[in-house]
Formats: sequence, structure tokens, C-alpha cells
Amino acid sequence: MIISDLLKRHSKPVWFAVIVTCLCLAYGVQQQIHRYYFDTVIAQGNERMRFFKSTLLASLSRYDYLPATLSSNAALFEQAITEPKLASEELLSLQIRSGSDTLYILNPDGLTIASSNWKTPVSFINNNYSFRPYFKHAMRQGEGRFYGIGATTKTPGFFVSSRYPRDLTRKAQAVAVVKVDLLPLAENWRNGSEIAFVTNEDGIVVLSSNSNWLYKTLRPLSPEQLSNIATQQQFLDEPLPALNLSTDSQASTITLDGTRYVRTITEVGSEVGLNGWTLHYLIPHQTITEQTLSVWTKAIVILLGIIAILLGIRVINTRAALKTSQGESLQLRELNQSLEREIIERKQVEAALTKAQIDLRRTSKLRAMGQLSASITHELGQPLSAMRTYIATLQLGAARSQDAVAEKTLQKLISLVDRMTSVTHQLRYFARSGDKVVHRIKLQDTINGALNVTRPAIDAAGVDLRVTVPRHHIEIMAGEVRMEQVLINLIRNAIDAMENSDIKRLNITVSTEQDKALLSVSDTGTGLSEDTIKQLFEPFYTTKPSGIGMGLGLAISSNIIAEVGGTLTAENNDSGGSRFLVAVPLAHD
Repeated sequence: MIISDLLKRHSKPVWFAVIVTCLCLAYGVQQQIHRYYFDTVIAQGNERMRFFKSTLLASLSRYDYLPATLSSNAALFEQAITEPKLASEELLSLQIRSGSDTLYILNPDGLTIASSNWKTPVSFINNNYSFRPYFKHAMRQGEGRFYGIGATTKTPGFFVSSRYPRDLTRKAQAVAVVKVDLLPLAENWRNGSEIAFVTNEDGIVVLSSNSNWLYKTLRPLSPEQLSNIATQQQFLDEPLPALNLSTDSQASTITLDGTRYVRTITEVGSEVGLNGWTLHYLIPHQTITEQTLSVWTKAIVILLGIIAILLGIRVINTRAALKTSQGESLQLRELNQSLEREIIERKQVEAALTKAQIDLRRTSKLRAMGQLSASITHELGQPLSAMRTYIATLQLGAARSQDAVAEKTLQKLISLVDRMTSVTHQLRYFARSGDKVVHRIKLQDTINGALNVTRPAIDAAGVDLRVTVPRHHIEIMAGEVRMEQVLINLIRNAIDAMENSDIKRLNITVSTEQDKALLSVSDTGTGLSEDTIKQLFEPFYTTKPSGIGMGLGLAISSNIIAEVGGTLTAENNDSGGSRFLVAVPLAHD
């Protein structure tokens, strides 16, 4: 009770003190965790650095024995002076057996007189290397060590040399040199996931797991250092820029190319005669941050688990209170469901009513079309019969006079009369079921028949006609004349739609998809509005001016296609214009 009263009276100061205490405690814990993982990373770096050092020293000292061995072979040096080719062959044999990069012999003036690479384009023969430190040291001290980029091969290497004879009291006659290729070691470092590099006595990176750091310096070089490097031609034309490196207050932490690292270093050169060489092993400082975050994450998860348990207890305590309101909630939910069902039923009734109204209007239009079709077929039937009789009479006269041109023209006229008669028969579709006999037809023939009728109109309108049909025949079950009537209607509509277009192109394409034949008629006209697409196939609906068209063509076409189990749809092209697609079942054997 006393503590509760204090919290009520002094709630703000007490909570502030609690928060400050928690923050200070968290900061202290954070510092201890960071120090622990920092020491762990340092220990890991020292361990891995010993491995890198051993592999580096093994590579550098692998061929130390070769120059001394060669210097003890007096016959080889005599042969190099008298018969350099034979000596070069012997060096080549030794180089292959030992696995070294190159073996060669220099005379006292530094001129190469024999070399294992004498047959290669980068032969050392007759090249003078008296400027190299490994030659000077061998002449004065008996042996030499040097790292640099090859003046001839342009590839870096470690050079080990020994004078002949090895007795310094005697006059030097030659120097034997072996070049050790460190590229395989560098490649292994680069292929690994660890970060390490080696610097020489001038602080220049000579070996690195990151190729971007190669031949860069830890600090800017002095003019004296640059002059000495240029005299030895150690790095040829490399600019030797300084690394983007800074050291933090802790000497073991550096920032390199914008990334913080924990660095451990060790001297490696003295054991192989390269004083000042240093191995640097880096571990990203982010590793410490990630490990620290991992500890905090686990602590937060545990804390959240405790909070979840407390919340669970609270839920259990309040569950009884919630049960009292469940009855009311259930009733309300049932009422809502009842209202939803009623709304759905009302929408269904409204949709059914709307559909019934549309069907009623369509039935009325179709009934009117039936009456109109009956009148047309009645009025045209007798004139067409008379025209057929007159043409037959003219055919008899043309046959007697043997006028071939007249006979051909009359044959075309009789064909047109037959087509008109067939079309009037099709108009009976709207008055009664009519002749709906279907048979196997080829869509290619349908296109040819329709184009024979519409070709004059296409040419007169200046329309660019493009027909794409497959080589094999596509067959469907339909009436040939009725299908031609559909295509003729679509073509004429496309011509009318492109009347005011700058580009007039009519594409007729035939293809198949699964078990359907697809006939596409597209144009570059003005396209169709959404309202037009919805009403396009309704009888008496037309977008043409008054007196031009009755709005029956697409309605008739849609019904013809529907009778053979197909569909006729319309849409707009992405590039402009409209596209009508006829889809009918393929004819099966």
C-alpha cells in the first residue's frame, strides 16, 4: 500500500528515475557485451593470422634451395658461358621438375645468358637486370631477396638469387635466380571469404585478398622512397596511390574504403630475408555489431515472452467478462447475416428483372425483324425470279451467237442473282427457323467468297488489305453462304469505320486455339465506345447516320454464329481501331 501511494503521489519523478536507471544499466551491459565480442574477434584474428602467415612463408621459402643448388653446379655455369642454349634447356628441365616459375643465370654485368623461358615470347635472354636489388645483393653478399613486377613479363613475383661461386673471397662469375609466382596464393586469398593483405617495408600492398588494394600504400610515399622504387623498377608504371585508410582511437580498429575493420598485424618478412614485410588480417567491425544485436534480440525475445505470459494471464481473467457479451454479439451477427442475405436476394431479383426487360425488348425487336424479313423476301422473290428468266433468255442468245464475253458476263450475273436469292432465304431466319442445314466448310473458302463480293468496295476506299491464313485448311460445321454473309458484314463495317482515317488497313486473320477456329477482322478506324460495345449486337442499334444502315447486320451475324455454337465479340485495339473476333468449334471427323 505504501509503495502504491508513493507511485500515485510522485508518479512522474518515480517513472523518470526508473527509465534513467534502466537506460544506464542497458548502456553498461552494452559496453560489456561489446568488449567481450571485441576481444573474441581479436583472438580469432590472431589465430587466423597465424594460418595466413604460415601459408605465405611456405610460398616464399618453397624454392630457397634452388639458387644455392644451382650455384654449387660449376658445370652448369661453365655451360651457360660456353653453350647457353644447352644450359637453358637444363634450366627448363629443372624448372619443370621443381614447379617454379622461371630459372635464369646472369653474368657479372647483370646480363641474362641462360633462362628456362628462352623459347617463349617473354624470354629473359640478353635482358640486363643489374638494376635489380636481388642481383646487387647476390654480388655483394652472396644471395638476395626481392619482390617486384617483372620488367619483361609484367607479372609480379618473388625473386631469390645466389652468386657463383658462393665463396665471397673469389671473384663472382654469375648469379643464379629463381622467380616464384605468388599469383596462385593471391588467387586463393581472393576466392576465400576472409580479408588479408601484405605490405612491404615502404607500406605498399604487395599481396591482397582484395585486388582493388593491390599496389596502394598505407601512407603517402616520400620523394626518396619514390626515387628508390623507380630506380629498382620495382612496380614499373604503377601510380602507387594511398589507401583510403584511417586509424581509430583504438589502434586495432581502422576504417578502410568507408568500412570499419578490426585489424591484427604481424611481421612476416624477416624469416625469408624481407625485412619490413607485414601481414594485416581484417575482420569487419560489423561482425561485433551483429553479435551484439543477436544478444539483445534474444534478450528482447525473452522479455516479450514474459510480457506475453502476463498478457495471457490477463486474457484468462477477462475471458469470463467477455462471455457475458457473446450472446448479444451472436444475435447481432445473425441479424447482420439475415440482412446480408436479404440484400443479396434483392440484388438477384433486380438483376433477373433487368435481364427479363432486356430479353423482352430483344424479343420485340426480333419479332419486328421477322415481319420485316418476311416482307423483304416476299417483295424480292418475284423480281429475282424474273431477273433469272431474263438472264436465261440472254444466255440462249449469246450461245447462238457464240459470244464468249457475253456468256461470261451473264454467268457472273446469274451468280449474283443466286447469291441475292440465298440472302433473302437467310432473312427468313428472323421470321421462322428457316433452312439451318450445316456442313463441313473451309474458312479459307469463306474468306475468298466474301472478298469476291467486297473487293470493289475495298479498292474504291483505298484500304490496305492484309489476309493471314495458315497453309493447312481449317474446317468448321456451318452454312457457307451464312458464314460469308457474316464476314461480308464485318468487312463492310470496317470499311465504313475507316472512312475518315489517315491510315486504312484491314487485317483478316485465321487461327486455331484448342478446339476452336478463330476469325479476326480488325481495322484502323475510330474504335468503339464502351456503350457501343454493350449494345452493338442489339437489333436496330447503329452508329451510322440516319438513313444509312438499319442496325441489323451485327444482330443477324451474332445469331448466325450462335446457331453453330460460336461467339461474336468486339473490342478495341491497343494501337487504335476495333477488332471483331468470330470463334466457332472446329469440325471433327
